[in-house]
Amino acid sequence: MDHLIYKSCGSFRLVNVRGEWFMKKAVRILWISVGVLLVLSAAGQATKIIYQSPKELATQSSQIVRGTVASVKSYWNAEGTKIFTEALVAVDETYKGAAIGEARVLQLGGIVGHVNMRVEGALTWRPDEEVLLFLEPNVPGTFSVSGFSQGKFDIARDPKTGKVFVKGVELDGVELVGMPSGAAPPPRGRVPLDQFINETLGRR
Repeated sequence: MDHLIYKSCGSFRLVNVRGEWFMKKAVRILWISVGVLLVLSAAGQATKIIYQSPKELATQSSQIVRGTVASVKSYWNAEGTKIFTEALVAVDETYKGAAIGEARVLQLGGIVGHVNMRVEGALTWRPDEEVLLFLEPNVPGTFSVSGFSQGKFDIARDPKTGKVFVKGVELDGVELVGMPSGAAPPPRGRVPLDQFINETLGRR
């Protein structure tokens, strides 16, 4: 079965492929057929984003919430030129901003049918995963993750004690630019959630 894969952001145009209309990125496309990978364009490059510390993300964000991903869906925009992915997050606790029951988080890219529009460095979402999110307003009724992909953190719980920890997600295809010398990247090891929130929001 054939698939079209689109990589990174940029300008798009419609092309006719075997009688069906699809987007085509002006720079590069990968066409995958059964058992055959044909690279039609240049190799993918990392998305460069400006490094933001958790404190900077907190300042930028209108909402900081902890919750569980209830559902994930991808769809074409009304013009049929881009695919978006929306993660619906059931919010359990709000640390900054007005308390909300749920957050619709929108990002560019996703899979619809046999078309995969892939944005380097875009986040992945799984139903039932527990997350800590730094959010800023997107189109009305939705949010985007602050700092491109830097504002999403995984939540883990100790099975014996129930203690809650936070851990930074792996940002595949991302190059962080401008990280100060000696600055710590997002926590790769587990950090207690209350400690992380208090330090990030300057509560102590």
